[in-house]
Amino acid sequence: MNESACPDTIQTSIHTALANQLNPTQVQQALALIEGAQRIALLAHQNPDGDCLGAALGFAEILRQIGKTCVPACTDPAPRSFTFLPGVETLQTTLGDEQFDLVIALDAGELSRYGALYTQHQAFLDQATILNIDHHVSSTGCGQVNIIEPIAASTTELLILFQEQTGLPLTRDAAICLLTGLITDTGSFQYSNTTTRTMLAGAAMVEAGASAEAIVKPIFRTHALAEMRFTAAAINNIQTSADGRIIWSYATDETLAATGVTADMDTNESSMLRDIEGVQVAAFFKSYGDPNVTRVSLRSNAPYDVAAICQRLGGGGHVRAAGATINQAMSEAIPLVIAAIEQEVQASDQRLSENSAS
Repeated sequence: MNESACPDTIQTSIHTALANQLNPTQVQQALALIEGAQRIALLAHQNPDGDCLGAALGFAEILRQIGKTCVPACTDPAPRSFTFLPGVETLQTTLGDEQFDLVIALDAGELSRYGALYTQHQAFLDQATILNIDHHVSSTGCGQVNIIEPIAASTTELLILFQEQTGLPLTRDAAICLLTGLITDTGSFQYSNTTTRTMLAGAAMVEAGASAEAIVKPIFRTHALAEMRFTAAAINNIQTSADGRIIWSYATDETLAATGVTADMDTNESSMLRDIEGVQVAAFFKSYGDPNVTRVSLRSNAPYDVAAICQRLGGGGHVRAAGATINQAMSEAIPLVIAAIEQEVQASDQRLSENSAS
């Protein structure tokens, strides 16, 4: 091994590379809010994923190390595949007495994305001091201080950069949570949002004691039999248009009952559909409980922008991964969304054709 690449030198290089990535003014403003607060609520958005859960639990762990009382909260419980996260048992579904000096809103830039936490505590949240940290291109910012950087692969990547830049203490438990967000939002560092900085941020968490294998296994490699039956049902329900370039499937309460899956299982069928050969845009529709509410998850390959589609539907997300909740029955929501996808694909194809001709 080359002596110039010894472990200590590599570690120093990693931390040096990560230390000054965020806007220093915003970092100082955020740090001032944190330093001036004692009791802090950390919000994860509704229908939680690995990024918002890892962000809320990991940042709460970091802030506890400097003496803060932290309450991570999410309107929905953590999906079963994330029960390994340190501190997941502290996740609350309410803000209780609302006695907080600061609210940190994570992985969403609009208060409505926090679901019942917002509707139940709207008067408090509308006047609360809020620090908003997010990486979605559709985010408008909901805080007095907003750290929003769409080029980041995950919100946890921004928190890793924040920790590096401020020198806040990092524990192994916090590193596990933060690495979870990186892994889930990059598909184990496979998606196009993975950058050199993302890999360095992951390396810093491994150095702090997090194990990628211990995170990947329960999320991506361990599947209950019921989940496999659910996937089979989703495949059976597949429909396509545009010569197979657009694909979709769906699940209802009847699907849950027939397969044994519960609504808290994170099945991620839209990504599975996108991976089918020839597919450019994939949609997965779910309607559980209320037949007049349909959730859709969209995934795409370049150059198709599903964030733009979901924004028009009242949702948001990333260019290649986005979602929305539609207050319509599935029979009405599916043709509405598919028509929007077909329009986006046609418009994108037209732009590509015009660019190639010019």
